[in-house]
Amino acid sequence: MEIWMEELLEDIKKHVGDAGISHYQTVIIPQVLMDFYKMLQGAGRDRIVSEEYRMEDGSFTIRLTGKKNNKGKSEVIKAEVVKNTGLMP
Repeated sequence: MEIWMEELLEDIKKHVGDAGISHYQTVIIPQVLMDFYKMLQGAGRDRIVSEEYRMEDGSFTIRLTGKKNNKGKSEVIKAEVVKNTGLMP
């Protein structure tokens, strides 16, 4: 597992606890990554793309940043969890 993924899961665990992390690890994160990699495939090479995925319960957002490298391979550069403040609808 890549370091960014380990750090992302640790950050998510702070919000959902030990009991909830397995659902994120096996269901939510794979869906988010699939969508993000599709976005990266449509981007130009070396173009940095960012996307935010707000969780259904509104408690936090997963922010991903990545690019398609000069060989055409998509890669995540940064993954972070942002606690929602409740100001957004």
